[in-house]
Amino acid sequence: MNEVALTAWMDLTDGTANGVIVEVNVNGTKDWGRPDEDGRVDLVLPANAVALIHFRKPGHLTKTVSVDTHNMRDSSFKGKKAGLTFAVKLEPDTEKEGLAYAGPVATITFDAASGDLVIEQEQYLVPVRQQKVVF
Repeated sequence: MNEVALTAWMDLTDGTANGVIVEVNVNGTKDWGRPDEDGRVDLVLPANAVALIHFRKPGHLTKTVSVDTHNMRDSSFKGKKAGLTFAVKLEPDTEKEGLAYAGPVATITFDAASGDLVIEQEQYLVPVRQQKVVF
């Protein structure tokens, strides 16, 4: 197995996918794209890689999902085509101005022993550090 198809669905209950930018960082290489009008984002990730996928929209908190394809094997998908699907909902920053997520809101990995899919979520908000200009 040398790659996995990933589909992210943007939750559009609060509007459209207009303005959403999806930035993907895989093994030091950056790429970006936009969801289609239905909020769908399709990516293909290589095996044995760590991808950071950033979902950004002006006026919303940025969310990052980490996907680690190490330890992925055919048995991870129980005979189905290698693919992952998840949803992302971007929240307006109006009530959370000055805050950002402390790290990825979800981490998707594969167990080293079994190859089973493991998903962890952490959605801790922390204050954004103020950058001071030093003269």
